[in-house]
Amino acid sequence: MSEKIHYKQFTEEEDSTYKRSIEIIRSNISNGVKFDLACEFITVDDRELKGLIIDDALKIEIAELHYGKRIPLRDVAKKLGVPMERLLQANTEMMEDVVKTSEEVAGKQSGKGHATH
Repeated sequence: MSEKIHYKQFTEEEDSTYKRSIEIIRSNISNGVKFDLACEFITVDDRELKGLIIDDALKIEIAELHYGKRIPLRDVAKKLGVPMERLLQANTEMMEDVVKTSEEVAGKQSGKGHATH
């Protein structure tokens, strides 16, 4: 049951690109730009990295707007211009990440997964 989450290990350059891109997307959204259009403002050659950035940016917006500001998901979907299906899928993935991460932390804290002699 304990499927480990494997996060992409970023190089310094990728980390910088990631952070800068998230800032650009979020800044555009805060200026009223819809999500997909806001994502077009980033220039990332690595398709995998660009996909991660876009996925994470959507999850950040959901976390901030829905969980932080208590805005209903339907209103978040309208604000971002994202179909409700896509928003729900991103929300589900985010919740699964939280559960898996908490299970890993709990396992480490209880000593599971460590070899004993």
